[in-house]
Amino acid sequence: MTIKIRGKGKNKLKLEFEDEGFSLVNLLRHKIWDLNPDIDKAEYEKSHAYLDNLRLLVETKDSDPVEEVVKAAEEIKAECDDLIKEAKGL
Repeated sequence: MTIKIRGKGKNKLKLEFEDEGFSLVNLLRHKIWDLNPDIDKAEYEKSHAYLDNLRLLVETKDSDPVEEVVKAAEEIKAECDDLIKEAKGL
């Protein structure tokens, strides 16, 4: 997976996900919202359905948007690890 920073400020971050589908980026967006109710914006965009990569925009009130993305990704990873353990026990 390749992620490029397309914009970064104190409370704003725009990432571009190369060759990624909606599933991962949408999951990340939802998790960012779930973990911090003070998020101003967490949304994705794709200008053209087949030609453009997905972009994720995160805007915060007081927190570092990079840290918010990392926290959300770590939470998703932990949930996936739990799912793997449960599936192996079936």
